[in-house]
Amino acid sequence: MHAYYEARAREYEQIYARPERQADLARLKAWLAEEARDRTILEIACGTGYWTAIAATTARLILAIDRSAASLELARSKALGPAVDFAEADAYGLPDLAGRFDCGMAHFFWSHVPKARMAAFLADFASRLCPGAKLLLIDNTFVPGSSTPIARRDDEGNTYQLRALSTGERHEVLKNFPTTHEVEAALGAVASQVDLLQLTYYWAARAILARRG
Repeated sequence: MHAYYEARAREYEQIYARPERQADLARLKAWLAEEARDRTILEIACGTGYWTAIAATTARLILAIDRSAASLELARSKALGPAVDFAEADAYGLPDLAGRFDCGMAHFFWSHVPKARMAAFLADFASRLCPGAKLLLIDNTFVPGSSTPIARRDDEGNTYQLRALSTGERHEVLKNFPTTHEVEAALGAVASQVDLLQLTYYWAARAILARRG
C-alpha cells in the first residue's frame, strides 16, 4: 500500500476530476467545511492535502499526517497557511499528541484498513483526541461500472482491487466498501453519536466521541 501511494502521489487527485462525481464532491466539500469550522484538527492519512485544503478554509488549526513523503511534498506545496502543519507519521503508530485536538479526520483511509484492525485503529485514533471530540470520515461507495472492480476477497472478508498507474505499473490494493451498519457499529464502539451522509459515489460520517470516565 505504501509503495502504491508513493508512486501514485502525482496522479492521485485526477480521480476528483470525473464529471459524474462533481455533484457529490460539491456536497462533501460544503459538509466538511461546515463540520471543520473553528476546530483544532488532527488529520490522519492526509495524502496530497486535497481535503486538508477544504477543511483549512474554516478550521482553527490542522496537523495533517501521512506516511508517504511524496504525498506530503505535494500537500506542503499547496501553501495552506500557518494554521496548517504537515508531518510524516504512521496512522497505526500515532505519536502522543497530548489530547489537544477537538476533531479528527481520516478521509479515504477507512477503506484501506483491514477489517481485523479497524477496532484497534479507531480506539487509538480516539485516544489522541479530546473527550467528546468530533470525528469526520469520508470514503467511497462501490458503484458498479464506475468503481474499479473487486479482484478478490480474502478469508477475513477484505476486498482488493487491481490498479494501474499511468506508467503501466500494477498494484493490488486493499479497498473495503463497508455497509452503513458496519460503519455505525464500528464507530459506536468509540462514539456516543454517529451520523451518516450517504451519497451516490461517497459516504461521510460524523461521530461524537464518548466522554471517558
